[in-house]
Amino acid sequence: MGAIYTSAAFRTYAKAQVAYADILLIKHAESALSLCRCGRLHPCDDRQHWLRMRAHFGRFLVDERYSSEVQQPHSPNPTRSDPGRPDDRE
Repeated sequence: MGAIYTSAAFRTYAKAQVAYADILLIKHAESALSLCRCGRLHPCDDRQHWLRMRAHFGRFLVDERYSSEVQQPHSPNPTRSDPGRPDDRE
């Protein structure tokens, strides 16, 4: 049976997998004449695999990118270009 990860441990694992995928995607980038750097046609099977792995583990890190930003709804500020709204600044 596999290991049971806590949320923090799984995020660490997912970050490592995304970083590893990034390294391998650089190694399997398009070189020239539609060839991968490994010599096969671009995108090679390895590149497609690591794109899928990066997307898979990246899904678990999406909320982490925005966790420091608090998304609060803002009331619209009246502008001088909209004569239907009063301007509180005057």
